[in-house]
Amino acid sequence: MRHGKAETGASGQRDHERALAPRGLMSAADQARCFPPAAGDAMLVSDAVRTRQTADVLFSTWRDLGADETNLPFRRDTASGYLATAGQWMDLIAMESQHPRLWIVGHNPGISHLVMELTGDYIGMTTADIVSIALDLPDWRDIAAGRGRVLLHRTGRGV
Repeated sequence: MRHGKAETGASGQRDHERALAPRGLMSAADQARCFPPAAGDAMLVSDAVRTRQTADVLFSTWRDLGADETNLPFRRDTASGYLATAGQWMDLIAMESQHPRLWIVGHNPGISHLVMELTGDYIGMTTADIVSIALDLPDWRDIAAGRGRVLLHRTGRGV
């Protein structure tokens, strides 16, 4: 998932510190309603403010919808996810072998490049877009280019 729409940075504000705009908050909540978590999920989140807020909205919406706490993803915010390349995301993913399903909340261009690297399909992800990928691998440590196929792409622009 690409983070929700962010506010325009104020003069002198670091990109890392930009927060979600109201549309970004609404789009993330809308995506959460369409994509429920499952027991055993994990979530890797860039530690930028806008990606952490996107993940926060996913979790709060799932809770509001009655999700059992045991079904919420194990979440790991990581500085390595900030503006990560596809290769850097694949390195992070390879360390998550104990989880059957993995969520990524990151930034472009890396998140779009990750989809392309894994599936061969380029999807220019706009803010709050989600792409679900089926991966043909026995363990996350086996992640490699071309091992996946796109199951679904849902744009975040519906809000």
